[in-house]
Amino acid sequence: MSVTSSPAAAKATPNYVQKPNQDDKTKTLEEIEAKMEKIRPRLNAVRDAISSVTQKSDADPRTALRKRLGELREKQAENKRGKQVKIDQLNALSNSLKKKIADLKSTQDKLPFKTLDAVEAQIVKLEKQLESGSIKLVEEKRFLQEISVLKKAKKTVEAAQTQQIAIDADKAAIAALKETIDDQTAKALSAEYNTLQAQVDEISKAKDEVWKKRNDLFDERTRLQKELDELYQQKKAVNDEYFTALRDYNKFQQDLQVRKREEYNAKKQQELEEKRLAIAKEERELAEIPAYSNEIVTCESVYKYLLSFSTDEKRIAEAAAIGVTTVEAPKANVRQVDATANVPSGVMLAKKADKVEEVFFAGKSKKNKGPKEKKVEVNSFKLPLAVLEQLVELKVVVPTSTVDLEKTLDALAEKRDFFKANQEKATAENKRKAEERIAKLTVSEEATEEEVKA
Repeated sequence: MSVTSSPAAAKATPNYVQKPNQDDKTKTLEEIEAKMEKIRPRLNAVRDAISSVTQKSDADPRTALRKRLGELREKQAENKRGKQVKIDQLNALSNSLKKKIADLKSTQDKLPFKTLDAVEAQIVKLEKQLESGSIKLVEEKRFLQEISVLKKAKKTVEAAQTQQIAIDADKAAIAALKETIDDQTAKALSAEYNTLQAQVDEISKAKDEVWKKRNDLFDERTRLQKELDELYQQKKAVNDEYFTALRDYNKFQQDLQVRKREEYNAKKQQELEEKRLAIAKEERELAEIPAYSNEIVTCESVYKYLLSFSTDEKRIAEAAAIGVTTVEAPKANVRQVDATANVPSGVMLAKKADKVEEVFFAGKSKKNKGPKEKKVEVNSFKLPLAVLEQLVELKVVVPTSTVDLEKTLDALAEKRDFFKANQEKATAENKRKAEERIAKLTVSEEATEEEVKA
């Protein structure tokens, strides 16, 4: 068995323990066992011969064997005489069975179902469908006709089942008759006769040889027993050597697994610590970002955009004083896409193919007589979908007139001032929550490390 390992592992385990080959052990034991199997019959035969010579008894074991051989010969003759009558009976039953099976098959081929239970089940199924009242009139007539046919077929099915019972009875009779005339009986008698005759011959031969070579039998018994004992000792030595080597190998593998587990736990603990530090760093970096930054930018962006529709001179002047400028719509170029008109900073316009229909809000206007001219009404303005979504996100009422516009601007300013006023406090709260998450993560990682060690 070869093991490929890294230089560090080879240094940690300089003395590698080879696993013993079980196939080699099994092959060696089989060879020893084969030798023992050759000796055992010879040793038993010698012992039997010695017992037959040394026993003080006038009874000859061949007497009983020869009596049994005579009984077997009589049974064989009787079995031969009675076999022909039974064979004739068997042929008659077989011909009758074939005819019954052919008749049954012809009857069953004409039937849609083979058993009464199947016929009854189909009738019940059709009657339930009729009672449900959910079928058409044509299907109802067809079901009634099919039920009538099935009821008529019941008698035929009963007759078929009666034929099947008769066939089963014939098969059972044939099987019972075959058992009485089966050649296995004759073979068993013949095998027993041959075995007993072989025993008689062996005993006779052994007795003749034993009486001539009595002393040689005792010497042969001693020699065979000694060879058998030596083989037993070889077998024991092979098993002892194998299991000793296997225990050494298992101990080596256990020590190796302990070292690998320790290295794995150390590496896993290091990975967990690095992961925890990375998560903690990310949590702190996110917590350092001032709270409500996106909300403040959105409020100011939408405020600037809606300010372009305002007619409140005071509001516009105040906005100009603090550096808030309205968004002016540049002149559109026929051959170029106007990507900045009426769009606050941070809002991306969709392409013409993907453009969502703009939503218009307009107040009531009086009908003017005279020539028609394209101009925007005083109380009419339109808002892009992106602005509407930002207003909904900020939970500010969407303006539908210039009056509502001023309320919306006030609400946006109030929202912005609220976010700015609470930004520092919310940022500190975010940092505190981040530290709490880091602390929980540390506790969770410690519990995971304990599980890995376990």
